[in-house]
Amino acid sequence: MKKLLIMLLILAVLQACGGRMGKKQNLDHTLYQYAKVMRWADYDQAANFINPKAEENVKPTELELNRFKQFGVSSYVPRPILPGPDENSVVQTVELKLYNIHTKREKVVVDRQLWRYDDEQKRWFLESGLPKITQ
Repeated sequence: MKKLLIMLLILAVLQACGGRMGKKQNLDHTLYQYAKVMRWADYDQAANFINPKAEENVKPTELELNRFKQFGVSSYVPRPILPGPDENSVVQTVELKLYNIHTKREKVVVDRQLWRYDDEQKRWFLESGLPKITQ
């Protein structure tokens, strides 16, 4: 009986750790996929990482997406992930080097990304929107 109780306790602890580990792995996978589409300058695909429930000013307009398509990405350098304002969010700062495909001029953009975990959908969403390239 004592062995059974210990086994159940160990199983419960492992299951609890597994839930958190899954969320962390999910974050790593999401950030990797987002970085991949940004490095390939696939801005339409990058916009799919934005929370569909986000405010309208966060979602890019067609004009903004067309403006993005004038730029290629020569560098995408993420900095360490930091805790966000609540337990279901994280912040990552990324330095982007973009080059204008028409003028060949390069610009550096520092993108402060806010990511939030949606418990219902079991996935991370970009809450801060795409980088602000016109600043």
